[in-house]
Amino acid sequence: MHSIIDTLRTIVAESSHNVPDDDFRLRALWGVDYRSQPTAYERFMVYSFVLAQTVRQGCCYADFGTVSVDADGDALIGGDARETVGRTDEESIAILDAAFGALPRDPQRRLVIDGRPSDKALARAEVIVEETLRQLRRTGGGKRVAQIGVMGNLVHLLQQENVTLATSDFDQELIEHGILGVPVHHGDHSAELVADADVALVCGETLASNTLESLVTAARDNDTRLVVFAVSGCHFAQEYVHTFGIDAVISEPQPQYLFQGPSLLEVYRRER
Repeated sequence: MHSIIDTLRTIVAESSHNVPDDDFRLRALWGVDYRSQPTAYERFMVYSFVLAQTVRQGCCYADFGTVSVDADGDALIGGDARETVGRTDEESIAILDAAFGALPRDPQRRLVIDGRPSDKALARAEVIVEETLRQLRRTGGGKRVAQIGVMGNLVHLLQQENVTLATSDFDQELIEHGILGVPVHHGDHSAELVADADVALVCGETLASNTLESLVTAARDNDTRLVVFAVSGCHFAQEYVHTFGIDAVISEPQPQYLFQGPSLLEVYRRER
């Protein structure tokens, strides 16, 4: 069976005939290491991410210090992002994301958040939780929310709602100590939490950790509504909804909230 990435590669090849080939030319790669705590509710984040550029930037987060953009990758520059495979899974996802960035897209909602990174971190969390609660209302009385790939701002806002919250992550510090008083299960149990939830709110980085596919399956098999927040693979959002049956996706293209100034959020929904 094809993986999500395999299916996405087929889709971009089939959907790009009316788009100039030069729009898919890989123009640049970036590697970013950062350490940040954008709000008091958020964990101290220590991450890396890789950016790939066609006419837009694709992104994929990675473990801190694992992104290497050096002369060995120069041969990738100038290639067709629809076909180019990176040296790591994260690099490949960022390049494919950049290829999808060249395709037209039609979200149900576009909104701009502005200001300092701390302001934008909370503003985007409000949009994500709003969409999660919208999906929860559509369950007809459900209250169980699973938050997969812990984000403290999301947990903080969900704690203020009438929901039962379960969380999971692969960060050992979170597993040992929890966050904001909420226990954090090991990421290996994420599919179980999705199966037991009415709505699962999942971070897009699950694509790079090879867990998104199992979460989609768990949601489908247990009638759990699935909401994805995607910075990694943000341009996959429309296909997540149309092809993979995810109920809602909030995508954050570059420049993301970490940088001052305006950032764009896009919301895609599957009606059912």
